[in-house]
Amino acid sequence: MTAPKPETRGTPAAWWARPVVVIPTTLALALGVAVLTPQLNDARSGDARLSTLTDGPLGARLLYDLSERLGWTVSRRMAAEPVADPTAIQAVLSPVVALRNREVHALLEHARNGGGLLVAAGAGIDQLLDSLRLSTATIGYALPRERTEETCAAEPEARWRFTSLWRASRPVLLSFDWRGPAPNEVVTFLEVEAATFSDSTPTGQQRRVSALIGFNYGAGRVVVAADPDIFRTDAMRECANTFDVAAVRALEFLRDGGATPRTQLVFDEYHQGHGAHPGSLRAAIQYFSGTPTGRFFAQLALAGLVLLVALAPRVVPPAADRRIERRSPVEQVDALARAYEQVRATQTAAQRLVRGLRRRLQRRTVTRDTQDDDHWLSQLATRAPVLAEDVALARRALNTSLSPSEFVELGPAIHRIESTLTRR
Repeated sequence: MTAPKPETRGTPAAWWARPVVVIPTTLALALGVAVLTPQLNDARSGDARLSTLTDGPLGARLLYDLSERLGWTVSRRMAAEPVADPTAIQAVLSPVVALRNREVHALLEHARNGGGLLVAAGAGIDQLLDSLRLSTATIGYALPRERTEETCAAEPEARWRFTSLWRASRPVLLSFDWRGPAPNEVVTFLEVEAATFSDSTPTGQQRRVSALIGFNYGAGRVVVAADPDIFRTDAMRECANTFDVAAVRALEFLRDGGATPRTQLVFDEYHQGHGAHPGSLRAAIQYFSGTPTGRFFAQLALAGLVLLVALAPRVVPPAADRRIERRSPVEQVDALARAYEQVRATQTAAQRLVRGLRRRLQRRTVTRDTQDDDHWLSQLATRAPVLAEDVALARRALNTSLSPSEFVELGPAIHRIESTLTRR
């Protein structure tokens, strides 16, 4: 008898490779890396909409609160159409939802009729700038107004503190180019020192151009900012920039110049993505039902759908049409012949067959024959001699009983008589 082999166990792992040591060490290293890794804070991260409902550094909440504290009656518009007050100031600040043609027309008509219009350039407002004959192109360093406060004017060389919105030591803004003749009186609230830039350093000859301007437009006034960064919270709160002073001077310009002061300031939040916007389905329905091209394409789509349904393979194949063939008028001759043969009623059967033949043949003529069957058969033999034998068999069947063999021949004889006479 062979003795069982002794149990062998593997070599125990080193203490540093055991799970009770490896798992806590890994978790501790991951936590340390997460805590000690520096985070790169980008001032332009977050919601980039120039909205008064945005509290972040890129929003316009500071402009809203500042205007309210300085005496303007501020409100927010959540609808597409401007407010009904013709003397209100409409503020459209770099909208993310592009203005439509009728909305641009409504804003310009509002200014022509005596209202105010505060505009910040952006991708969604190009049509409005084009109507005002303005374009944004030149880039330069912002030139602030002089301040009297000691906190900002104590050291002129230190006035340009680092601003988180710009990587350069000074704010860099867009400026305006007129695409046509400029209005007679243009007020500049903020200027830009334009130059050619190389690694954030200006080179070449410098010139001053406007970044925030105001001018009369019909009976009203318009203020336009070439760069939306002018009204951002992080830019306005910097004392050295004096963007807040420029914004207030622009609002004062919009307030004056009319029959009554324009003290109502309405910020357009609808085109910042707030409010009730129609969904894609509703927009498609409005297009296909409210425009001539939409109705044309809707008709094409409907016609294509009908054609597709007509040509597409069907899940359940259609049932074949049931064709009911009409029975031959003499199809029952054989059946009647067999029935009467069984009871040996050859005379009765002959009478039924001859009367049926006579009735079918008389339908082809207008006159009605009143002769008896025997006399009528004799006339058929006279009219068609080829049928003499068949007519003789039929006449004999009317008057006498036939043998089974003769009775069987009666059906084909009646059929030949009818076929011959119907072909004439």
